[in-house]
Amino acid sequence: MNDSRREQDELRSDRNESADVSPPTVTTRRKLIAWAWVVGWALVIWTFGGDSFSLTETNDMIIPWLDWLTGDLDYRTRYKIYVGIRKSAHFIEYAILALLTFRASLIAASRNQIATAGWVALFIVMTLASADEARQAFSDVRTGSPYDVLIDIAGGLVMVLGLLVISRRLRPSDPVETSA
Repeated sequence: MNDSRREQDELRSDRNESADVSPPTVTTRRKLIAWAWVVGWALVIWTFGGDSFSLTETNDMIIPWLDWLTGDLDYRTRYKIYVGIRKSAHFIEYAILALLTFRASLIAASRNQIATAGWVALFIVMTLASADEARQAFSDVRTGSPYDVLIDIAGGLVMVLGLLVISRRLRPSDPVETSA
């Protein structure tokens, strides 16, 4: 009986010791990898914003797929769908950038700073979107558009808001104190 009681006492002390242990710290390597994903995706976006991905350059690649998918459409309708695809690509690219930046900001934070991660993600999205469209404004084959910047920011904003809602729902609720 004493052995059983001693084992129970040891288990309790083990539980108490493990409760006192602080959560593991994030390694520098993990932080660097998270930010490397952000930089890598920003380079992908920057590449897509270059002259080789202009409207005239991507026509030969997208139009055959569009013809196959939609059948025989008049030129005006096909052009509207084509522009819609290109604009939705803006939205999606920057939503992914916001996701990666939000994640990297959370990993790099000393504490779980969800709101700060959201602001950092939006700042990176706005900065890259503005810089990319400014670069395109000086291109001979591209046109920089403030509307594209708004589409880019909308993609980032929708992603950040979605992440904030999800993180709020996943956060454990405060225990309700009951008085006896």
